[in-house]
Amino acid sequence: MKQTIAIVEDDAQQRSYYADALRAQDYDIREYEDRQQAVDAFEIDLPDLAILDITLNAEVGGGYEICRYLKQRDAGLPIIFLTSRGDELDKIYGLQLGAWDYQTKPVSLEYLIVRIESFFQIKQSAVNTNNNVNNKKTGELDINTKSMQCFWKKKELNLTPTEFSIVAAMTEADEPVSVDELIKATRQGVVEDNTINTHILHIRKKFKKVDEDFQCIKTRYGFGYQWSCE
Repeated sequence: MKQTIAIVEDDAQQRSYYADALRAQDYDIREYEDRQQAVDAFEIDLPDLAILDITLNAEVGGGYEICRYLKQRDAGLPIIFLTSRGDELDKIYGLQLGAWDYQTKPVSLEYLIVRIESFFQIKQSAVNTNNNVNNKKTGELDINTKSMQCFWKKKELNLTPTEFSIVAAMTEADEPVSVDELIKATRQGVVEDNTINTHILHIRKKFKKVDEDFQCIKTRYGFGYQWSCE
């Protein structure tokens, strides 16, 4: 069965451009021009991945609202923001809502296709892992590999799949984990060193949101990071 990708974009030319390219990759593409049209369709059937613009016609934050809706329906659904809004605050907000990625237009089709393939590989890897062990506990941290959820002191952290992979890699090691190893753990192939540092920053903020005294992610300067609550 083909994997389905929803594209929510109010610019018909751009929407068609991405849709045609992804159909050529053998994906089942569903196109929507505004928030209501997309949500009405999602009420019936969710896609396997969604690509969202943020501004949809008169709705300045229409894409954000769709992201919030989809995450309530399926927390593990991959969402990519593809937008002309490149402000750092927009990016941070989009990722905090649970998007897997945030790309500023223009984005090459080759790059977009690689990102989509990597996200589906992450989901499949999680499914394969689930055949063995679903739940792991490390001190106050509970990890569910099936749903890709993390709970700290019984409170959910709402990590993105990339953030989840980084936390899982650190907690599985008894020693510091290098940046290169964390890049491999994300299974995306195009992640850079400074991107890992940014993900760690976001991860720490999410832990501190539920526990202001959280200090378990240690920086090993010039090498990487270590999970240690001592």
